[in-house]
Amino acid sequence: MAPIYKIGLIQLQPIPVNPAANFALAEKNIRAAAAQGCHLAVLPEYHLTSWVPEDPTFISSSQESVTYLAKYQALAKDLNINIVPGTICEVHPSSSPKDADPSTTLPGNPPIEVRNMTYFIAAGTGTILGTYQKKNLWHPERPHLTAGALEPHSAFEVPTLPEINPGKTVKVGLLVCWDLAFPEAFRALVRQGADVIVIPSYWYMSDVDGNAHRFNPECERLFIQNALVARAFENTAAVVYCNAGGLSQVAVPIVGGLGAFGTAKETEERGDEALRVVEVDMEVLRVAEDNYKVREDMAKEGWHYGYGG
Repeated sequence: MAPIYKIGLIQLQPIPVNPAANFALAEKNIRAAAAQGCHLAVLPEYHLTSWVPEDPTFISSSQESVTYLAKYQALAKDLNINIVPGTICEVHPSSSPKDADPSTTLPGNPPIEVRNMTYFIAAGTGTILGTYQKKNLWHPERPHLTAGALEPHSAFEVPTLPEINPGKTVKVGLLVCWDLAFPEAFRALVRQGADVIVIPSYWYMSDVDGNAHRFNPECERLFIQNALVARAFENTAAVVYCNAGGLSQVAVPIVGGLGAFGTAKETEERGDEALRVVEVDMEVLRVAEDNYKVREDMAKEGWHYGYGG
């Protein structure tokens, strides 16, 4: 009998460049999730700083926000809950200062680059089990962030989550926001055995222009909802999506989206936050694979798409 996972989705509207206030909101909701018996709590992308790269204090706020990673580790240890603390923008010396590209490397002495990072922190120990630097940058991000283009996607074991199949430790993968648009990212994780894929996001319904809204003012809702369910079905995986802009949910094959929030507008009051606890019967993953055999096909030697066993 597979376990019921309780997942706390913390959908909050981050206050721009105010890590302390945003962490206080996050901590309050993580504690509430732990009190309700959640195995995992997830926060949105840019949850400590919001996404305001033109703000003159964005870099210094990003540097400050890195210090909160240790605070999340302490919470995971003390509350015995796994945490994906959204994303945190890390500021580093440019990885190629001699050939610094002004479109992706911010000025500085030495030149710096900003990496949008997410982490998986283990319950009970506070150990960081997995990290991921966002690969697929949404086009307005590209002048400000450096993509993690060279590092392969990596699934990792999470012994602090209940086993879905007896004797098999659960594997988790991390993606961020616009990665949702790329099935290849999911395939890379599932080929390594990922059962659960967690996606912090900062995606608003207003992110496209008026020409797109002329055809369908609900196009972003349509994109997110359909892509999440499609990725769950085509990979027989649970997709945990926590988005500042709304529609946070857990998508699973057979069933679809569970616990979906409504949408949020950027004009809403900053600092609004909500916790939703979603219960997922993980038996659905086995049932889906038994019926669709997606992973079985992917693992075949000489599979026609070139990345079989």
